[in-house]
Amino acid sequence: MKGTRKVLSLTLSLAMLVSSTSCSAKFGESVNGKTKKLCDAILDRDYKKIEKMASDKDKDLENIISLSTDGLEEDNEAREIIASTLEFEIDEDSFEGDFLGREGSIDVTFTYVDYEKAIEDIAIFEDTDAFAAAIEDCDDKVETTITFEFEKDGSDVVCTNIGDIADLFPYSSEEFNFALSRDNYTGSVEFLNLNNGNGYIDAYTITCNLPIEGDGQSLTWNYYWTVESYDVNLYTSDVIESDTDAFLTAFYSEDDIIPDGTYVFTFYTEDDVLLGSGSVEVTHTEVTPTPTPAPSSGDSGVGPYFVSPYDGVIALPDTGLVLDLPVTYVCLDSDSSSIQTVFGDNQNIRDNLVFFAVDITTMGGAFCVRLPNLSSYDPDQAQTALNNAMSSFAPDGATINGTYSQDFVVGDYTYTVTTMEVTQDGTTTSYCNFVIVGDEDACYLIYFFSDNTNNVEEFMSGLTMA
Repeated sequence: MKGTRKVLSLTLSLAMLVSSTSCSAKFGESVNGKTKKLCDAILDRDYKKIEKMASDKDKDLENIISLSTDGLEEDNEAREIIASTLEFEIDEDSFEGDFLGREGSIDVTFTYVDYEKAIEDIAIFEDTDAFAAAIEDCDDKVETTITFEFEKDGSDVVCTNIGDIADLFPYSSEEFNFALSRDNYTGSVEFLNLNNGNGYIDAYTITCNLPIEGDGQSLTWNYYWTVESYDVNLYTSDVIESDTDAFLTAFYSEDDIIPDGTYVFTFYTEDDVLLGSGSVEVTHTEVTPTPTPAPSSGDSGVGPYFVSPYDGVIALPDTGLVLDLPVTYVCLDSDSSSIQTVFGDNQNIRDNLVFFAVDITTMGGAFCVRLPNLSSYDPDQAQTALNNAMSSFAPDGATINGTYSQDFVVGDYTYTVTTMEVTQDGTTTSYCNFVIVGDEDACYLIYFFSDNTNNVEEFMSGLTMA
C-alpha cells in the first residue's frame, strides 16, 4: 500500500509540473502578443488602447503622448514629425516569467530620429516643411530599451509599468524656433550717403537700407519696394531676393538732379506684408557762375559710343557682346560731373568712352573704353594693351599689395580679368579689375572696382555674346 501511495504522489507531482510548464509557456505567448499590440498603440500614441492593456491608469502618460501644449501650433506639429519616426523591435528571447505563468517581463528596443542632432546647426525654421526636411535628412537615431512587466489578471494579461513609455517622448513639451511674420525682424529705414544733414542736396540717387535683426538674418528674404512723393507713386521694383543677411536695399535715381520734395521708401514682402517705411528730404542748389568758365582745352563732351541706359544693359558697338551690369550699378549721364572729375582733360578717353557707372552699395564704379588701335581681339595684343593700362594706374598714396588673374569664357572667346589689390592711405583696401574684351571687329577695355569686396564673378556673369 505504501508503494502504491508513492507512485500516486509522484504521478500527481509530474502532472502538476507539466501543467505549470504549460501555463508558463501559454503566459509567454500571451505576453508576446500583448507586447506587439501595446507597441502598435504606442506608435499610434493611442492612450485609450494603452490603458486597456494596463493594470492602472496613468494621466501623466496620457498628457505626455498627446505631444500638445498651449504654445505655437508649429511646435505641436514638429513633435508629431519626430514621433512619426518611432520604431520598435521586440526581443522575444528576453522573456522571463515565473514558474506558474502569473508574472513576466520582455524587452523592447525603440528608436527614433535624434532630433537634437538634426536641428543643432539650424538657427530658425521657415515652416514645418523645413523642419520635416531636417528630420528626414538625419541618419542619427536615439535608442531606448524598455523592459515591459506583465501579470495575469483573471483570464487577461496586463502591463504594470506603462509609465515607462514616457521615456520615448522626452520632447513632449519641446519648443522649436519657427519664423514669425517678417515684420518682426526689421528695424528702421536708414538712408545712406546723406549730404545735407538728414537729407540730400543735388542728388542723382537716393539709397536706403532696412536692417534685418536677430533670427531674421538666417531667413531668406524676397521683397520689393516703392518710392512715393506727395502720394504719387514714382517707382515700384520687381520682387528680388536679398543678397545680404543684414539688410534689404532700395534705391531711386533719375537722369538729372532729383527734384525737391519728400521721398517715401516703403519695403514689402513678396506677399505684400509691410516691412518698414521711411522718408527723406531732397533739395537742390541753383548755381550760375559769372563768368561761365570755358573748357580748359577742346571739346568737353563724350564721343559717339557713349550710352547711359537706365536698365544697365549695354551692347558694345560693332561686336556681338552685351554687358548687363549688376543691379546695384547706375549709369551716369554724359554731362555728369564725375566724368570731368575722373577723366579730366583726357579727350581721347572721352571720345571712346562707352559708359560710366557707379555701384551705389559699395561706392565702387565701372567704365568701358573702346580701343581704336585694336581692330580685332587677339589674346597677346590684349595682354600688352592691358599691361599698358595697368602701368598707368598709380593713384596717390596707394600701395599695390598684389595682382592675380581669372579667365572667363564668353561665346568662343576667353577673356582674362586681372585684379589689383590696393591699399589707399594705409587703411582702405580696394579691388581694381581690368579686362579687355572683343571679337573680330572691335576691342574694349573694361575697368571696374570696389572699395570693400571683389565682385569679379558677379560682374563678368553679365557679359554675353549674342
